[in-house]
This record gives sequence, C-alpha cells and structure tokens, in this order.
Amino acid sequence: MADFNPNARIAPTMVSGTRGPENQNTARVVVDMQDDILLYQPEATPLLTLTGRMRNKREAVNARYEWLEKDEFPRSLDVTAAADSDDTAISVVAGQEARVFTGAVVINLRTGENILVNATPTSGSLGTVVRGIGGGAADIVVGDKLLYAFNAYEDGAGLGALKSVQEFNEYNYTQIIRTPFGFTGRDLQTELYGGRDEMTETKWQAIEHKKSIEYAMGFGKRDSITGTHVKTFTRGVDSFIVTNRWNVEGVALTERAFVDFLEVAMKWGKGGNQNGSGTKYLLCSSRWLTEINSWVNDRLRYKPIDESIGFSAMEYASPHGNIELLRWPLLDYFHPDRAFLLDMNHIRYVYMRGRDTKLYVDRQANDIDGKTNEYLTDCGVQVNFEHAHAALFGLA
Repeated sequence: MADFNPNARIAPTMVSGTRGPENQNTARVVVDMQDDILLYQPEATPLLTLTGRMRNKREAVNARYEWLEKDEFPRSLDVTAAADSDDTAISVVAGQEARVFTGAVVINLRTGENILVNATPTSGSLGTVVRGIGGGAADIVVGDKLLYAFNAYEDGAGLGALKSVQEFNEYNYTQIIRTPFGFTGRDLQTELYGGRDEMTETKWQAIEHKKSIEYAMGFGKRDSITGTHVKTFTRGVDSFIVTNRWNVEGVALTERAFVDFLEVAMKWGKGGNQNGSGTKYLLCSSRWLTEINSWVNDRLRYKPIDESIGFSAMEYASPHGNIELLRWPLLDYFHPDRAFLLDMNHIRYVYMRGRDTKLYVDRQANDIDGKTNEYLTDCGVQVNFEHAHAALFGLA
C-alpha cells in the first residue's frame, strides 16, 4: 500500500439553532448599496457660479488681459496752515491745488464758510481767495477740510481752466489649472455600484477642479515666472480689495457695528446705494452667518437666485441697501473668520480663447494599459473698482 497520508479536511463552520443573516457567509449576502454616489459639496463654488451667470464671461486673447478705469473728480483739499478770517491765502497739501481753478468755490466743512478761488492756484496754495462769500468768514485751522463744491463765472467770461481725470489701466493674468485622473484597463471594465468608475470619478473630479478655480479667484496672487514657457498666476478678489478691509478682531460685533460698516462698503459701485437701493453679495463662512443671524434672524428673507441649480441666499434689507447672504463653503475649511462683500456688477470671469473649462480624454501614453483624462481651464478674474467691494476678517 502506498505511503500516502492525506491532510485533514477543514471542519465546516457549525450553526446551532435557527439560522439568521449573521450566520451566512458574507460573500453570499447581497449588499444593500444605493446605486449612486453622494458627492460631498456638489455646489461649493458660488463665486465661480455667480460671475459666470450674472455677467457675460470675458474671452481673452492674451494671457495678460487689461481694462481701463476712471475715478471720480477729487474734490477734497486738506489745509496745512492756519489762517485768520480775513487772510486771502490758504495753504493746502502740495498737489491738491490742481483740483481747483479761478472761479472755483470751496467750502470749509468745519465752519461752512464759502471761499472763492480768485486767481490761479500755485503749488501748495489756493492763490488769492475771496473769503466769506455770502457772509460767515471764520478762522481756518490746520486739518480743516475744504470741499470744491461748484464754481461761479462772471458774465461774458471765457471758459477758464479745463480739468479732467486721467484714466488708469489695470491688468491680470489667466492661470492654467489642470486636474488629471486616470484608470487602469481592468478598472474601466469592472462593474461597480453607482456606475462605472470613469463616470462617477469624472463627476467628482469636476467638482474638485471647480474648487481649485474658486480658490484662485478668491485668494490668488498675480505673478509670472519665466521658464521654458511663462507660468502665470491670476490675482484673486482678496488681493484686489485694498480700500475697504475691516479687521473685526477685538471688535464687539453688533448689528449697529455691521450697519456702520455697510455705510461705507455700500457706497460705491453699480450695486451701491449711490444709484438708489443697491444690492451686493456677502460671501461668507458659516461662522459669519451664525454671527449675523444672531442680530437679524427675524428679518432675513429666503430668496432663490437661480432655481435651475438650487442656488439661494438669505436677504438682509439694511438701511444702505440689500445684502444677499451666501455661504461660501471653501471659507469654512481654512478661512472661517473671512467674508467678502462683493458688487457682482464689477466682477467678471475671464477665460483664454478656446480654453474655458473642458474635459480632455485619452491623454495617456500609447503604451499604457488604461486611460487618463483631465479637466483643463485657462482662466482668471477681473475685478473693477476695487472700492466697490469689501473684505472682512478676524472674526473669533
């Protein structure tokens, strides 16, 4: 007889008593899996969405795109030397005298005195003036502010001095943002809950690509680096806003403090209150929404902005115009203390011609057993009249 000793068979798993689902081999149990994949924050990019839907996109034909702006006529002058009520020479900050001319009438904002500029101004001086037009001549002190309010011409006089403000140009760059992703040959053919991996992953990667664009539009810094070819960086909204920046660290926030801020921040731009009852958009973190809600909860009104994408805001009617409150999910990650009051009339999405967001497929090398796709966008943001916008930060 052959010398053969078989190995002992593995004993089967025993089930005692009534069989329940937990007694089954796990490979036999049908998984109760919802047949789609829930995507975290499918709409996390309100800035990108608003700029694309509320204004026409700008098509750029150069990576550097420019625009012209023109400020209003500067009418204020700062006094640098005291003057008695009968002095006919008034000193102002050098260069400001160019704002007035013979025939201009300035008002001392402290005393209300009307003063006629009666000769050609010289550097740092209004030249010869006539004091107390209509009465009320008063001493002038250092720091008084004068307002060029209007002018008065003699009957039959010529045109006099011509004054205007020079335009200035601003610029930004488009930035190439790419989001590549790929699959092996087997992965492309594997059946999965929620659909094939390429389909679900492409949808998820689109959201992440949009978030990258959103961060660049919000917090990018303008720059260019020269290598084999130039690499450009777009300037974001936060970098553009220079004038209206409110640091609330250590500030006792109340509705009154917020309204005081809006008195200044709602002043300029097409969405400001200079054109009547304006509307601006406060893109803010959840922390800011909680803070504001604690002051004005009973006066917030739900307002759908774009029902086709489920985009909505809470509207706050302030004494200085309407504020549309929108949560900006990206701020919740790393900037919970931040909020931006934006006039969407002066913000525009810009893309390089033929290079707006597009899905490119089959980017893999010829010898790869698989597939590589990518989203590519060459874009930037145009922010006009930076004083029409405001940045808030420092919220505890």
